[in-house]
Order: sequence, then C-alpha cells, then structure tokens
Amino acid sequence: MADTEVKKIICSSCGAEFEDTLPKCPYCGSLNYKGAEAEYLGKLESMRQDMQQLEQVPEKELKKKLKKKQKFVIKLLILLAALAAILAVIVFRAQYIEPRDARADYLWEKENFPVLDRLYREQDFEGLTDFYEQAVIEDRTIDRWEHSGIFTRLMSCRNAREYLALEQSGETLRDYQETQLLDDYWILRGLEYSRGMSEEDKEYIRPYVEATLNSLADRYTFTAEEEKKFEDSLRNNYGYPRYEDCKEYITKYNE
Repeated sequence: MADTEVKKIICSSCGAEFEDTLPKCPYCGSLNYKGAEAEYLGKLESMRQDMQQLEQVPEKELKKKLKKKQKFVIKLLILLAALAAILAVIVFRAQYIEPRDARADYLWEKENFPVLDRLYREQDFEGLTDFYEQAVIEDRTIDRWEHSGIFTRLMSCRNAREYLALEQSGETLRDYQETQLLDDYWILRGLEYSRGMSEEDKEYIRPYVEATLNSLADRYTFTAEEEKKFEDSLRNNYGYPRYEDCKEYITKYNE
C-alpha cells in the first residue's frame, strides 16, 4: 500500500506547522517553494488538457464556444500570468539560491543534536527556545531533531510572555500585537490537536503551556459562538487558529 502520510513542515517566517504540499503558509502567507511548484505544474497540466480539447473542436463551433466563453478566456490569461510569476520565482530560486551543503548539515546535527537532547532532559524551555531561534536565523536543519514539534508552542509561549512583559512595563499593545498574542493563545489551546509532535512531547510541554495560558486566563471573554468558531478552527487546522479570526476579534473589541 502506498504511503499516504502528508509531510509537515515548519514555516521559517512564523514558525507555524503546515502541509508541505501547500503553496504558501496558511497563517502568514510566506511562499512554500515546493508546494508552489507542485501547484504550478498541476495547473499547467490542466491547461494543457484543456488546449488539447479545444484543438478537437471544429472551427465554426470553436468560434461560437470562444465567443460564449470570453470571460473564461480572460480568466485563463490572468491565470497564465500568475503561473508565469510563480515559475519565475521557482526558476530564480533554482538558479541563484545555493543548494544545501549536506555534509555541513550532517556535522551541525552531529554536534548540536546532543546539546538539544540535554536541554530537553533538563526541561530547559528557555534554552531550547533560544537554541531554536538561533538555528532558524542560521538556516540550520533543526527541524530534523526528533522533538522539533515542540518548538511552535515554545515560541508561542515566549511571544505571549514577552507581550505581557511589555504591558507590565507600561506599554500599550498595538492592534497587531494584540492579534498576535491572541493567535499565540489559541495555538497553545490547540495543543491537543497538533499532529506535529508525539503524545510524549505533548505531555512533556503541557505544564509550560498551561502556565502560559494561566497568565492569560482573565484576558479574554468569548461568547459561546466565538469559542466554537475558534475550537472548530483548531480542530480543522491541526491545532492552529485562523489569523483572520483573531484579527476580527481584536478589531471588534477594541472599537
């Protein structure tokens, strides 16, 4: 039987987890080159088949069909332009972005994964988060570490604590900061729905997640409808809320 398991990747821009077949991150919109390339090739094949079908239509009938489907033709041209733009990005990446150095990746993992294992055993959540942030900056293959699924929630914990610290220092959070804080809150609430980590890792990180959630316990008041809307989003998106819903909530209650 063929392996139908969908591979998950972590967005290098926002840290969210999503399927590698998607053309862009569903949470921050960053381009996923592998998914974009697959989407482009799929649409290109679909258009090729459409053109083959048009070639089989008699000339008079073809003119009638084209006349009736002018809107379709316009949309097709727009789609072609969009696909050409995606292809240009893919070609640029292939030509000008250097391929990964497999040996360098291997040596980095050999040296640093034991460090991560030690931090994990010591339950040094701050140390793990610091290590992750630096690895992302350096474009390291930290996502290959066996417990890498915990990093999204660790980052949400850090973000939430930093925003709360800003408030405690006397600053007023702006709407986009409030939105990000609410997004992190629901990411932490979505721990149970995450498919990016083992049950063991969920239990490992749970006390740290719950401590962060407790610090936000009195911050939000949701109606039953709002609660259901967010919960449904977590259930359908592997533990992640829709950023648009968070933005809508903050806008509504800050008016």
